[in-house]
Amino acid sequence: RLAAEKGEAETFAARLNAVALTIRGNAGEEGRLFGSVTAQDIAAELKALGHTIDRRRIDLEHPLKTLGEHTVSIRLHPEVEATIRVTIVPQD
Repeated sequence: RLAAEKGEAETFAARLNAVALTIRGNAGEEGRLFGSVTAQDIAAELKALGHTIDRRRIDLEHPLKTLGEHTVSIRLHPEVEATIRVTIVPQD
């Protein structure tokens, strides 16, 4: 059973590694956001793409507060971790 769970997590991780999210944020002149992008925001964007992830599995040391590309880890299993790219762009 444990091997099956790990296999499913590895398959899901392979799909998630190909995911690149783009999140719009309200930013100031220096590229700093008014507010921040949290694990909850990332989970909501993933859900919109059809990937349901518990926000507690998203490994953010601190909320994302700057524009640009960030790499975010997601713990799917004790031995399996996926990495997604999150790009934060200014709102129009």
